[in-house]
Amino acid sequence: MNVAELQLHQAIDSITDGAKLEAIYTLLQKSEGPHKKMSMDESVEAIDESRKQIEKGDFLSNEDLEKESKNW
Repeated sequence: MNVAELQLHQAIDSITDGAKLEAIYTLLQKSEGPHKKMSMDESVEAIDESRKQIEKGDFLSNEDLEKESKNW
């Protein structure tokens, strides 16, 4: 078991709120969802691309996002 798996197990084991545990279980059950799982390389590539977009200023501020979301 790697460090991330161990930390996840410890975090889940420490939860005593039944509603939170049910919510986590529901999320895990639906983890297959419509989205394809990414490999580590794909994740790193996506993060690098996001950082480049941020450096170029290609993002929305919270204020702009709130304004835009009112039109949804």
